Amino acid sequence: PHTFERTLAAARAAMEAGIQLQVNTALTRSTLREMDGFISLMKELKPDVWSVFVLVPTGRATCGELPTADEVEAVWQRLAALRGSQELPFAIKTTEGHHYRRVLMQAAREAGAPAPRHLIPTRDGKGVLFISHTGEIQPSGFLPVTAGNVRTDALATVYRTHPLFVKLRDDDALGGKCGRCEYRRVCGGSRARAYGATGDMFAAEPLCNYIPAALRGPARHD
Repeated sequence: PHTFERTLAAARAAMEAGIQLQVNTALTRSTLREMDGFISLMKELKPDVWSVFVLVPTGRATCGELPTADEVEAVWQRLAALRGSQELPFAIKTTEGHHYRRVLMQAAREAGAPAPRHLIPTRDGKGVLFISHTGEIQPSGFLPVTAGNVRTDALATVYRTHPLFVKLRDDDALGGKCGRCEYRRVCGGSRARAYGATGDMFAAEPLCNYIPAALRGPARHD
């Protein structure tokens, strides 16, 4: 009881003490309806960073708690609009929500503005790795596939040369529509969610509704 209230009190105390604050919000089917409340709370708290994490079906999380691709897209569009209007005057980042970068690039293009400079093209195994509590080297904390162990393997060597990491960094190795998408080099989708949902870490991002230009039919001029 009262965990939420105590958490908010701790957050406010941290900010009053001059400690930088990042708030992480999990985006699931059951929390989608609370997005208005999340945004209102962020406007009140004004943290240094708000990180929106899109659920990955691994560990205790299940595919049944995943929102739909259309629902996630609606959240990205809303966050992009809030960012553009400066209603949320702090950094917004995503965790396992790489296609938010595509939405920001589209919004910038529509506004005739340059693409945001902070869009770092990382994803599971590409600019990111994870070491488990037993030393296992994995592409991320959400992609439980082991490529070595720090007790016996050189971390940098595993990241640079192991076939798993080499392939995960190859944007052209992606399957499905992600492999045909013009945004694959800056996005590439969540490899962890693809693995959790399909068993194939190179499959298309399950929660992206974008149709790449290469897969659209020819334009009609009726």
